[in-house]
Amino acid sequence: MLQAASVTVNTLPSAKSRESEAVRIVYARRDVATVAQLMSQHLDLARPGSDAEALRLLRQAFPGASLTARVEAMARRAR
Repeated sequence: MLQAASVTVNTLPSAKSRESEAVRIVYARRDVATVAQLMSQHLDLARPGSDAEALRLLRQAFPGASLTARVEAMARRAR
């Protein structure tokens, strides 16, 4: 018979987790052109089958990017 167990662990934020948060903040402040280039490269590697799939992939990979930026990356790739 299967039994379910629930475990809750409370940890204090460590210096390492604070460093990783700082890295995320730096990543979020990239130049718009750089993010568009990264999105285009991501689409080139992922090779989505449709525009809807491409938008979904970009939304998952770049959650902080606006819809406009994602559509521009798709348009840049189509050229």
